[in-house]
Amino acid sequence: MKIVGCVLILGMLGLNACEFKRMDTAKMKHDMENQQIKHVTSSQLSTLASEKGDEIGRILQSQPVRVLTTPALVDSLAKASASRIVFIPTQELSNPQTDVKIKEVFDAYQYSAEKHLSQETNIQKIGDGSEWLYTVPVVMTKEIEAALANKSISNPVIKAVPQNDLLGLWTIFLSRKELIRQIDPKKLEKKQI
Repeated sequence: MKIVGCVLILGMLGLNACEFKRMDTAKMKHDMENQQIKHVTSSQLSTLASEKGDEIGRILQSQPVRVLTTPALVDSLAKASASRIVFIPTQELSNPQTDVKIKEVFDAYQYSAEKHLSQETNIQKIGDGSEWLYTVPVVMTKEIEAALANKSISNPVIKAVPQNDLLGLWTIFLSRKELIRQIDPKKLEKKQI
């Protein structure tokens, strides 16, 4: 009887050790596609960064008060798009710790504002090209002005400015590595980028 019990226990342990685990084949396929070597030209990369920035910028511009009052929404958007998104009010742009490239872009926006030109989005390669900076200007609107007046926007740095003046910039930092990782190799082969 003891031998039969020992054999049963050892058999159960043996079967338990040989448990078959299902492989997530969809995840494996996705990982394999991400591992493919992709040859991307700088103009294709610039186009990709601009498209990705436009996509994020449209979301930020569609609900200006909501994104200014809900940091969790911006964080979720940044995580979903594998980017870093920061709102920089015009008052902070004079801060010495602000990146030089951001200050240059801001100066261009200020010049456009002084000349009463339209404020457009902008894409810049930073340094060696490992990161791209996409900027979205935020101008004072009646909606934002009302939110500041009733203190819905509680950021103490954001100050009211005259209507249609530059309130600040959404800076979207896009990683070159993430942009390349997100490329569909089939689109790249067909030169659709």
